[in-house]
Amino acid sequence: MTDPDAVRAALAALDLPPEWQVEVAIRPRRRTTGIQVNPGGGIAVLIPPTAVPDQVARFVDSHRRWITEKVDTATRLAPDHAVKEFADGEEFDLLGRRYRLQLVDAPPASNAQLPLITPDGVLAARRRRPELVRRAVIELYQQVGLAWLRREGRQYELGGRITGLSYVVRDLGRCRWGIYEGPPKHRTTLHWAVFGLPMRLVEYVLVHEQAHATQPGGRAHGRGWQRRMYLWMPDWRQRQAELAEAGRHAWLGDHKPDALSA
Repeated sequence: MTDPDAVRAALAALDLPPEWQVEVAIRPRRRTTGIQVNPGGGIAVLIPPTAVPDQVARFVDSHRRWITEKVDTATRLAPDHAVKEFADGEEFDLLGRRYRLQLVDAPPASNAQLPLITPDGVLAARRRRPELVRRAVIELYQQVGLAWLRREGRQYELGGRITGLSYVVRDLGRCRWGIYEGPPKHRTTLHWAVFGLPMRLVEYVLVHEQAHATQPGGRAHGRGWQRRMYLWMPDWRQRQAELAEAGRHAWLGDHKPDALSA
């Protein structure tokens, strides 16, 4: 098996830019060397178990321009996600509106359930430990988002002749805004955090996944999928670019640590 240190030594001899953070990883199932530029600009050189260090170095050297472009893009789009404080007055965006958090001991109406949002821009949540408030607010995003998703998704079901589709809103981590899972699940899932983005981007994520749900032939984002996107959303490429930028700053659930007092 190839010694990763020998590969690292061969790469070091290339005199790569000092700001590049290069890692070498052996992938047992790989047959050829590959390069992956991760969010933030880190570079992973993926090699098969029998890779020859000098050949790996030549491969990396021949792709300097490609790596430079990808690192520049990844660095420019590095995540800088919002961090919330679960205290009175903190602001939350939900389906195109901004709400101010108000911690209360009881619902404003006897039959109301917390948390809730009001027409005058208040997000009322029960006064508890910040972590519990955070969970309750995320559950609200999920509930409100799912209702919107089921309602708005219907028009694309009709237009795309999609039948039997189900919907879910849940946490999809930090790399995906939505997924479509084909039969037997036949399900469109959106990240709860999507619903904190500008509405035109919420709509883009929905349309992106609904286009998959029409199950076009060919590659996942091939011509069939693109034709559907242009039909439903002619400016989808512009929105896709906007999402790459706005998504960097989206709230994904991060919060300030609970304060301690003497």
